[in-house]
Amino acid sequence: MSSTLNLDPLTKTDRPTSHITVQKRKIGPTDLIAVEHGTTKAYFRVDRKQEVMSNDLRNAVYLHENAASVFGGIDHSLPFRIHTDVRTSEVPTCDEAVIANDNVNADKLSTHLASERFLLHHGIEEVTRLDGHLVSFDIVETTPQGYPTVMITDETDIEVIDESEAAARKSQAGDARNSPGGATPPTPGNNPPPSRASDAGEMDVDIDISPEKPTVSFEEDVAGLTEIKQTARMLLALFDPETRESVITRYGENFGARGGQLLLYGPPGCGKTLVSEAIAYEAANNTNIESEYGEVQFLPVKGGDILSRYPGEAERRVEAVFEEAHRAAQNGFAVLFFDEVETLVADRSDDNLQRHERSLTNAFLQEMGTDKIEDNLLVIGATNMPFSIDPAAARRFPLQQFIPQPGPEVMGEVWEAELSDLQAANDAIELDYNRLGEASVGYTPAEIADRVLGTDLQRQLIKSVVDDNTDAIIPDTEYFLDRLREHRPKTIRQFVTSVRNEADALEGYPEMRDYVADQADRLGLSMQHGSTSGMSDAASDPTALFEELVAADEQLAGDADDGSESQSDREK
Repeated sequence: MSSTLNLDPLTKTDRPTSHITVQKRKIGPTDLIAVEHGTTKAYFRVDRKQEVMSNDLRNAVYLHENAASVFGGIDHSLPFRIHTDVRTSEVPTCDEAVIANDNVNADKLSTHLASERFLLHHGIEEVTRLDGHLVSFDIVETTPQGYPTVMITDETDIEVIDESEAAARKSQAGDARNSPGGATPPTPGNNPPPSRASDAGEMDVDIDISPEKPTVSFEEDVAGLTEIKQTARMLLALFDPETRESVITRYGENFGARGGQLLLYGPPGCGKTLVSEAIAYEAANNTNIESEYGEVQFLPVKGGDILSRYPGEAERRVEAVFEEAHRAAQNGFAVLFFDEVETLVADRSDDNLQRHERSLTNAFLQEMGTDKIEDNLLVIGATNMPFSIDPAAARRFPLQQFIPQPGPEVMGEVWEAELSDLQAANDAIELDYNRLGEASVGYTPAEIADRVLGTDLQRQLIKSVVDDNTDAIIPDTEYFLDRLREHRPKTIRQFVTSVRNEADALEGYPEMRDYVADQADRLGLSMQHGSTSGMSDAASDPTALFEELVAADEQLAGDADDGSESQSDREK
């Protein structure tokens, strides 16, 4: 099974043009690879550099400086993708070749090239190693024409001519091309590179996607979620070449293939964003990925930041995001995280979908093609509504993990993590995190952090310091239990209210289906099969309607304590 790498190309002169040098452990069992850069795809032999000498390679690839001409030069703003384990049958064979060299015996050179199954590249001076010396020769003609790479075999008819005759033939060929009707059609691999958004006449893309160094860790910042932590560690383990080779040896290539991209889904405020950054942190600090590829960088993107009211702008922003991710991967290892990914990949089967939404889904799918995502780029998506994602986009995320609302034990860990600094500053005060966790059932971690322990608490603490008329605050268990009584959990009620009519769509996500059903039962809300009506059972049942209005009124009373109310409550 082939894989794709995005490496940093470095040009040298001390190697054959038909070979490139890559760190040994990054390449599969075959020695033939394809290189894709700009609009050109060419083939090369891989020269595996020994491990003891590979530290300087890391995420780089060495190629002869002449080979750069195959791609019209190296553009470091574009990916330099290497596709491994290429079959010999993919490379066009050379029927006839005319080459020019004045210094080497013609028969000896021809025999050597055939035995090496040498790869000839269109329009460059080739270099091969013969009897321990680098020998250069020019390609005058090849048949068939129009391919960036052809392979010499025992059946290839090779004619070796001297430099003066080669110059004469090239001159004649140039005259023929310049004569009327003699224009040479464009050949594969010689097309100009695609235009960039920053070229003249194009609109600059206004989105900031600067890479970040991950700082959130599973150990210190993510409470509970044992299953997702295990999934993440197993996913990252396959980026360790030794582990991957062991899995392939024991169970075959299919099970040794890297797991691909990851989709995190579940109710809002329960840690999907934290988990994504923690995965990047895990890759940087608890694996050997940085020693293999280079620095791990985290690129967080909100789906809403990509949307635009201008036609085509959102699609350009998607392209710009992936281009930046490819650049980050080329210099190391990148984790690209899309929050609210459902806003970028709306289901195209929805009859109410607008044209620009379909176009945006298509643009995202194109960037997420299996041939576009290199092995040193991990894409993570997060969504509260996985059932609204286009099925083709969902398949681009073969690993899918439900992030549940924490129970009392994990909520106790959330309190402990949030209050760690306060506890350290008040070591004489004992906090009962078990009681706080039990009292927090129904809240999300984000509600505890942002509402119960947010800016309002900070203002009270500051006031107790600067205002002589304010009593000092004793931040013990009872104090925080009192703060909890001043609030009511809103996030899960709002979420369940918004998705309970999607029972049929949730069938594809059984963990989320069961969770929504349980929460609807706990909150006294009814589940509705079929999403076309957009109405609850209460619409046709006066008793149910009265019960829901009473529940909504109680919720509004609780929200009034916070000075706000939710959209769903206002609608009720």
